[in-house]
Amino acid sequence: MRDILPILERWVAAGTPVALGSVIERVGSAPRDAGATIAIAASGEIAGSVTGGCVEPGVIREGREVLAGGTGKICRYGLNDAEGWDVGLSCGGSIAVAVYAFDPSVIAPLSAAVAENRPLALVVRLGDTHYGEHRLVSLDDVSTDPIDAAARELLELGESAIVEADGELVFVESFASRPSLYLFGASDHVSALCTMGRFLGYRVTICDAREAFVTSERFPDADELVIEWPDRFLEHAPVDARTAICLLTHDQKFDVPALIKALQTPAGYIGAIGSAKTRAERTERLREEGVGEADLARIHAPIGLQLGARTPEEVAVSIAAQLIEANVVARSKRAGRVATATVLD
Repeated sequence: MRDILPILERWVAAGTPVALGSVIERVGSAPRDAGATIAIAASGEIAGSVTGGCVEPGVIREGREVLAGGTGKICRYGLNDAEGWDVGLSCGGSIAVAVYAFDPSVIAPLSAAVAENRPLALVVRLGDTHYGEHRLVSLDDVSTDPIDAAARELLELGESAIVEADGELVFVESFASRPSLYLFGASDHVSALCTMGRFLGYRVTICDAREAFVTSERFPDADELVIEWPDRFLEHAPVDARTAICLLTHDQKFDVPALIKALQTPAGYIGAIGSAKTRAERTERLREEGVGEADLARIHAPIGLQLGARTPEEVAVSIAAQLIEANVVARSKRAGRVATATVLD
């Protein structure tokens, strides 16, 4: 739903009733993950999608019934049922879509949390008695309610899923804070990767010790510009498992101290640019500083997928692809830690 929040804000401000259709479960191959949402306004406007077009007409019909006074329901689409064939889900998977009336009271706090990069979960109840009711849960909440506790657990992992809490099925959509992408250096490659990082949903910080190079004119897409030595920055910068650290300086006086600090953090991705000669010299320096083989293996060097990229933009795409690859692996591991429920037959 994150991608259509500005549109929902506009509709709510105009007093327009809205119905939502949210993907709450995906099995097998399907175009969108849990949390993908299509919004149907009473004005006739449509925003967002749940599959990229193949089941949208069916969800829109259900949404209009909700706007006409219906209570909404969970719709199942897939190749194993006749309805799935009718609406055209031909990719071989199955999805469950919860269609319900949108509560306009949540839009302001939800939009504020996203704008301020604060994690927040939207909980939608799926039981017959309270179907479609939704509320917001933050990590700061101290409620012992089982539903709130389940929502906080998913929010901490940044995952959206159906869970069973207190004998009831609920869908938790996690609006996790944007992960951090720390870029060290101030080159054209950094500028291109900054733009790509923002596109992928990262909060991008560019750090370089040379003040003349670190300007908003050179890096208009950066969320934060820092004039500091990379290793000193990493001494105090917040780093978690979703953080990506990219060294694009290929200068030993920057790289070696920064990599030593980076390897002391739980960062999910650490990459460093450099030729074969630079990498060999850097690795030897790191070994001399006491860095072990397990930590050396954490460094993506050469950085990015080796696609033969040459221009800054091509290099940025290759690094972005490697970031996506690393995130898919990490997401799979996180998903294994979530005890999810199911609504699909």
